[in-house]
Amino acid sequence: MPIVFDNRFARKFPEITTRQSIKPDGKAQLVWLNKPLWSELSPDEEPPTNLSEWIGGLEPWPGTEPVAQKYAGHQFGHFNPYLGDGRGLLLGQVLVDGKLQDIHIKGAGPTPYSRGADGRAVLRSSIRELLASEAFNALNIPTTRALALIKTEGKIQRERVEPGAMLARTAATHVRFGHFEHCFHRGLQDTMKSLWQDTIEVTWPHLADASISEQFAQVVKSTAEMIASWQAYGFIHGVMNTDNMSLAGETFDFGPYAFLDDYEPERIFNHTDAGGRYGFLQQPGIGLWNLKRLAQAISPLVSADDLEAAQESYEPELRKAYLNLMTKRLGMLSVPADKRMSLIGGWLSLLEVNKADYQLSFRDLIDSVTAQEPKGILAQNGDSWWREYTEAVENKPDIEVMQHVNPWVIVRTHHAHRVITAAEKEDYSLLNDYLNVLLNPFSERARKSQWAKPPTAEEQVSQLSCSS
Repeated sequence: MPIVFDNRFARKFPEITTRQSIKPDGKAQLVWLNKPLWSELSPDEEPPTNLSEWIGGLEPWPGTEPVAQKYAGHQFGHFNPYLGDGRGLLLGQVLVDGKLQDIHIKGAGPTPYSRGADGRAVLRSSIRELLASEAFNALNIPTTRALALIKTEGKIQRERVEPGAMLARTAATHVRFGHFEHCFHRGLQDTMKSLWQDTIEVTWPHLADASISEQFAQVVKSTAEMIASWQAYGFIHGVMNTDNMSLAGETFDFGPYAFLDDYEPERIFNHTDAGGRYGFLQQPGIGLWNLKRLAQAISPLVSADDLEAAQESYEPELRKAYLNLMTKRLGMLSVPADKRMSLIGGWLSLLEVNKADYQLSFRDLIDSVTAQEPKGILAQNGDSWWREYTEAVENKPDIEVMQHVNPWVIVRTHHAHRVITAAEKEDYSLLNDYLNVLLNPFSERARKSQWAKPPTAEEQVSQLSCSS
């Protein structure tokens, strides 16, 4: 059956949406399609040959009612009431396995919320989001998904003139913390209440009849678990503004993100983040700060004491999720809980002091426990930690678990740059090859591929741009 759109959001919230069609930017070329995801959305129906024309706005996508959404948000700690979908359109919702999924287009042209911008996306940023979201999905980190990427004929001015693109993505919801800040700021209490309940019903149907404080506690838990995953895998989001925080706890709006190469947790990659507000070590605290802004926004709906109690669960939930992931990454399921944090701290100190590669050091550990002798960084400077670790696991580390949570390949900035450079010359072979490995990051093929190689000193990237 073809994709059947529900269009629930456009129907229910006209006061915070503007209906408009995708605005074409010349001919559209399909660069990549997520066929497994398409099959989930459209069982037993092949993608149409004119899908690129649908995404590019050259032909109407049957059944869609595109809308741009209005919201607000705190950007780098400062409230901005003028935000909204400046270049994106929500096409509608699709029922998948009993739950609704959003389909959204980025780069769809200017909207009333563009604030003078062109409403477009460039191929560079679209590829970066595609790579990250699908890599996250393969690592079981909560995330939006990339459905399809098209290249347009547009020439988009950023730091340089770049080829244009549009990215179709899916999400549990595109409702952000900033939606409720907008309603609070504008006194739209009825809209806020309806939006909150609708988003909960869509995202967590089992909580539809729960109290708002119980529902908020789920948002807190999901946000904590998402950020714990970021910390465990060395991911820096870069722009944790409240308008980039999903109510569903999915990683949202990939911009100047990076995964750590060498373990240097103080590194700041976003060149506009001069104060380091959104650095790697700050992310857990910013997550709670953002939740406090959300709590303030929905305070007309529920007592402050109930919201405070839910917020107090954030740190325990984050710590629990982080400890669980790092326990698996280090193969310590048999180690008593009180010893795990000490070993994790020692491991991270070892990596930081030696500026070791964060991802591949975990694979060195697997090689070490398999051979029962230290390898890689452990053979160089890790004797003390290695002795403490082997004593704790009693030579019974969970190797199989470790192999399924420690990737050989993640999104490396220098590899993404190579892929983008080739794609801008209409060579998509590197993009497809990199994606094929990112989708199977624990495989032997990934281990032997060029994409497992960390950057050389010359390939290291110190700063990334927000422009997209």
